[in-house]
Order: sequence, then structure tokens, then C-alpha cells
Amino acid sequence: MSQVSAAQELQIKAQACLASLVEEKLVTRVSVLSTLLGGGKTTERLLVRISVETHKTSPDFDQTAADKAKNRIKQALGEIGCDVFIETDR
Repeated sequence: MSQVSAAQELQIKAQACLASLVEEKLVTRVSVLSTLLGGGKTTERLLVRISVETHKTSPDFDQTAADKAKNRIKQALGEIGCDVFIETDR
């Protein structure tokens, strides 16, 4: 039986939570960023890339659409237990 790392476990959980949004093509990618801290500890952060523009300086930016997309992702993830970064897939 293989061991699953905390990062892999988080990715599997996030992908399951976001499956319907991936099918809708709102979420385009789910990644886990794992950072080694002092004392041999690590921290994981979830990076979610979406098809909606999130950068306010972009000519395609729509505040309402960006807010709606972010809220849907946060609702789908619930209490995932780590920081979540949401950005446009470029």
C-alpha cells in the first residue's frame, strides 16, 4: 500500500470538491504548492486557476463575474484547511 503525502491528499480532496466546476470549464487547473518551513515542517497552499479574468487592469475584467466565480469556488471547497489562491489561467 502506498503512502499519500499531505499535498497529494489535499489535491485529491480539492479536485473532488471542484469536479462540477471543472466540468463547467470554470476551473481549469488545481495545484498544491508545498513549502518547506524551518524545523522540517511543510505548509500547503491550494492554487486554483479559473477561466474568468481576475486582474483588475485587464480590459476583459468584469468585477461581478470574478466575484461570482470566486464565491462559487470558496463555497465548493468549504473548509479545505489551507490558504487558497485563485487566479486567471493564462
